[in-house]
Amino acid sequence: MEPQARYTVVGASVLLLACVIVASLAWLLTSGTGKDLRRYTLYFKHQSLEGLEVNGEVRMKGIRVGSVTGFDFSARHPDSVEVQVDVNAVAPVRTSTRAVVDRNLITGLATIRLVTLEDNSPLLRDTVAGDAVAAIPEGESQMQQFSQTMSQLAQHADETMQRISTTLSSSNQAALAETLDNLRVASRGASALRARTDATLVSISEAATSLKIATATAASDFHHLAERYDALAAKAGAGVDEAANAARRVSDDVSRLSERSEQLMVDADVQLRLTGQQVRAAADAVGMTTRKLADPGAALFGPATASLGPGESKQ
Repeated sequence: MEPQARYTVVGASVLLLACVIVASLAWLLTSGTGKDLRRYTLYFKHQSLEGLEVNGEVRMKGIRVGSVTGFDFSARHPDSVEVQVDVNAVAPVRTSTRAVVDRNLITGLATIRLVTLEDNSPLLRDTVAGDAVAAIPEGESQMQQFSQTMSQLAQHADETMQRISTTLSSSNQAALAETLDNLRVASRGASALRARTDATLVSISEAATSLKIATATAASDFHHLAERYDALAAKAGAGVDEAANAARRVSDDVSRLSERSEQLMVDADVQLRLTGQQVRAAADAVGMTTRKLADPGAALFGPATASLGPGESKQ
């Protein structure tokens, strides 16, 4: 009986330990390894979710911050896939955060990468109206950007090929051949043109030498001419001084002559006045004599008695 009792105790202990382990694992799985989680909804319309699985990784800045809990076609947003993720509550999910699908090229497994465009944007805490949880908008993955870039390159390459085809048309080929023939003719005449250019450069050099000599000669002549002009200017200055002195002497003579003329005019005026007075006195005497000669008898015998005034008498 004792061995059976021991087996019963061991079995019960093992069963109890298994129950504890299962409960611990269930608690750890439901609690997210003991961390506080926040649920977000992602809507993907342009990116493919090929390789994405439940419990797939959700990373931010290279660190795993959550996992994918489920995904399905969205009833709220047509042509979109709705993905639910649980993210660590301390992860800085902001209003500018975007969800991008990354895919491993070797394994083909896809993960969700959260990219924050603006670090100063507010945290995404409140739920969006109409949704049960907050929604993180879709971003652009590197593969999508690469695909768009390759598409644009292919479009540009197609346009370039079309332009090349247009450029290499028969008419353009004929024009290109004619241009090449003209270039051959031009290259053949290049040697003659170079010889002419060399001769022209030699002539220019000789002309420059002659011009240099002529310039030196002209400079010497200008120097001698300047010396002569300086001497002539000195002589002209002396002549001007002499002329100024002569002009001053003439001016003094004219001043003295003017003074003498004024004095002579004054003397002549005085003499003319005296002469006028004398002429007037002579005229008065002549008039008196004439009156006397008008009556000779009165001049010889004196005036008549009848012409005598009171108190006058003949003598």
